[in-house]
Amino acid sequence: MNFLVGFILCVSGGQEKESFWFFYAILEKSQQEIPFDGLSGFFETEFPVLMQYLAVFKELFEEFIPDLFNHFQNEMVPDQMWIHKWFMTCFLYSFPMGLCLRIWDNLLAFGTRFMFNICLAILNLLKD
Repeated sequence: MNFLVGFILCVSGGQEKESFWFFYAILEKSQQEIPFDGLSGFFETEFPVLMQYLAVFKELFEEFIPDLFNHFQNEMVPDQMWIHKWFMTCFLYSFPMGLCLRIWDNLLAFGTRFMFNICLAILNLLKD
């Protein structure tokens, strides 16, 4: 969670109170019409939401980019090396801040399920 909080603090210009409430809001499932599902399940014991997202992503990865999926399987690339980090840090661990800002804009606009689109797009662009 430190990546998320640090990013939020940087973006807010160090406004601690604003950052706290924003972080709280993205952890909790939204009760409004915003499509954001909340990230608290990514950090709960046994990571229930993270495990669901990983299972769904694996199916989508195999369906939409089968050649790269098979390559990862043949090379025995463990999910913990990359996709866990992408999801748990909302891409902050692996990408520059400018790209992360664009990714977060989309996550906030379209919801956390948009992570699947982002992952597939990145993999598709870099598969060669």
